[in-house]
Amino acid sequence: MRKFNLAFIAAALLSSFNATASPELNTSAVLNVGYFQKVQEMTIYGDIKQDIVALATKEVSDSNADLFIIDDINEDIEHNTVILLVSLYDDLSDGLVNR
Repeated sequence: MRKFNLAFIAAALLSSFNATASPELNTSAVLNVGYFQKVQEMTIYGDIKQDIVALATKEVSDSNADLFIIDDINEDIEHNTVILLVSLYDDLSDGLVNR
């Protein structure tokens, strides 16, 4: 029984780690409490009916950045599109927060 529990715990831990992490959506206020470097700006186009958070998250998922911020949201009613301006940042503070 003990072997089963250890094997189960080991498998659960290994499966919970992603090999590549996607950037996390955040607010611009977080830039004031750490050291961040802007690494990229993206303009994302999508269907006007689409969830903007899901659209942005999907489009930045291949990036190596630590976080992203949606800077601007526009709609083109004539073409039924939404236009997002997104900034991607690397966290240079190694998880430490300055107070």
